[in-house]
Amino acid sequence: MLKDRSEDPDIAYSLFMHHSSGIALLALGLLVLLGRLSLLPSELTTILIGCTWLAFGMFVFIKSDPEGWPIGPAGFLQSFSMPTAGEWIQHKLLSLIPMLLGVYSVSVRRVSPNMNVAYWAAGAALLGGIGLMIHQHLGHPDFDLVNLQHRIFALTAFFIAGGLLLERRGAVAWRSKPFFVPLGIMILGLQLTLYVE
Repeated sequence: MLKDRSEDPDIAYSLFMHHSSGIALLALGLLVLLGRLSLLPSELTTILIGCTWLAFGMFVFIKSDPEGWPIGPAGFLQSFSMPTAGEWIQHKLLSLIPMLLGVYSVSVRRVSPNMNVAYWAAGAALLGGIGLMIHQHLGHPDFDLVNLQHRIFALTAFFIAGGLLLERRGAVAWRSKPFFVPLGIMILGLQLTLYVE
């Protein structure tokens, strides 16, 4: 009798991490959208968005790869020699991006918005897209559905990076440009929520 792949504890944990990340991004996209529509006070929206990005990044940093540091039996140095060390390193580095975006979200309203800050935020999103483009799961060495989904995640991250740059360009006066970033975040959240292995 064939065993359902979702009963595999590693796959179940991977699905949990992807799906919970998707829920966090859906919430973030909704918060950004509410902020753009001015349906919440600006200061409250800024704090909620920044704290949610930071909490999301810390969640991924701590909870990804339960066999490695900081929650697994392997210590920090031992984690570099685990069979899944490549994934562990990638997840830890990728988790820094939402934390950076949390700092950006809080600081963008406190400093005059300029292209340098926009480039910094877009660069973080672009790094996330590049990270997702090269991200490789140990159990999926060939191009398969898992790798295809990560490439689609990467393309969406590139869209978000473009949206971050576009919204700071005064020369572009599209009425819809403030909605590209929240839309991209929500699309990425939906993609992660629907992730399968």
